[in-house]
Amino acid sequence: MAVRARFLGKFGKSIEGSGGQFEEGFMAMGALGLAMVGMTALAPVLAHLLGPVIIPLYEMLGANPSMFAGTLLACDMGGFFLAKELAGGDVAAWLYSGLILGAMMGPTLVFSIPVALGIIEPSDRRYLALGVLAGIVTIPIGCIAGGLVAMYSGVEINGQPVEFTFALILMNMIPVLIVAVLVALGLKFIPEKMINGFQIFAKFLVALITIGLAAAVIKFLLGWDLIPGLDPIFMAPGDQPGEVMRAIEVIGSISCVLLGAYPMVLLLTRWFEKPLMRVGNLLKINNMAAGGMVATLANNIPMFGMMKQMDTRGKVINCAFLRLRRIRAGRPPGLRRR
Repeated sequence: MAVRARFLGKFGKSIEGSGGQFEEGFMAMGALGLAMVGMTALAPVLAHLLGPVIIPLYEMLGANPSMFAGTLLACDMGGFFLAKELAGGDVAAWLYSGLILGAMMGPTLVFSIPVALGIIEPSDRRYLALGVLAGIVTIPIGCIAGGLVAMYSGVEINGQPVEFTFALILMNMIPVLIVAVLVALGLKFIPEKMINGFQIFAKFLVALITIGLAAAVIKFLLGWDLIPGLDPIFMAPGDQPGEVMRAIEVIGSISCVLLGAYPMVLLLTRWFEKPLMRVGNLLKINNMAAGGMVATLANNIPMFGMMKQMDTRGKVINCAFLRLRRIRAGRPPGLRRR
């Protein structure tokens, strides 16, 4: 009996805090709504405005125009929905851009860099730029790997198989490679100007999302069409349940995934903290930098706060490691349920 009580006590301590993470996963619905609803509603409007420029340019390069969305927008900040509007019915290209590319490059430009600039010391901006540069040049490789996994995984949408081909995976990387090279060169030769540019772009994006959210809510509550062409944020007449999901339902679906993803990441980082720290030590970085990599698995914001106590090598590695963190369990799987 005593042995059982001791075991239960240790087990109870090992999962302590998972309940709070469970709640936090559900509470993320509010933040997701602020980030996603406005851009989701604006997606057809933006596709109509940008299409005449983006579509011919990307087709000239042999790529699907949907790749534009995942290049500049995170999947959970409108990239997924804008990719769908620009894909022209090509479901594989839509998912390739909206989920795979939109989980790697888009978040770097609109989330990681602007958030980091508000937290880290000005003297650490150089290391942020170097780390992001190292991460960005690997994004095309990560996208190709993700595309190959999708190609052999039997992906389906509403019960219909989605055909990923090797040609689609490679050809759609052409504009991504061009952007990655340009960003990498900019971060190497004019890092301050590039970082300031990302900051301005992020502020513009937040303003655009807020305007879209306000217009969508006014349309739903009052019926006023302030911005013609907005997508409904709730189910509309003619929508088939289970086939068409609007913004609010998509956010609910993502939150259901986050209910389990948040506790899972907490427990994995706790149970495997020592092995993860040993991996950090193998990389020849100090304990604070190794701890930052562990923290990044759950959330990159605490890592930014720890940067001032890391060694130089650790700062660069942690900023590059953000790319891996972005494709952990969470929002992309939640979007996939759409």
